[in-house]
Amino acid sequence: MLSLLIIAMSVGVAAAHGEGMHVFGTVSALDTDQMVVLTIEGKTVSVHTLPTTKYRNRGREGGSNLPKVGDRVAVDVTQEDGKLIATEVQFSSSGK
Repeated sequence: MLSLLIIAMSVGVAAAHGEGMHVFGTVSALDTDQMVVLTIEGKTVSVHTLPTTKYRNRGREGGSNLPKVGDRVAVDVTQEDGKLIATEVQFSSSGK
């Protein structure tokens, strides 16, 4: 049972909450409308961001409200026209 739990938690892109999906990993590149996430499996996933995308900095109150390269992220995404669109990005800053 523990092995199944570990496998389920290590998936980089996981379905949850019906049609909702999540992307877990580390930010490897950022642009004004796109974020590239390196998943635990070593795959890169491109996630598009919109002006309506919400950001939450976990663990560092008063820090930047946008992730940086190297930050760990959990991204709530939807799929539109074959693209992953971020609705919410929760991140933990890697720097001090």
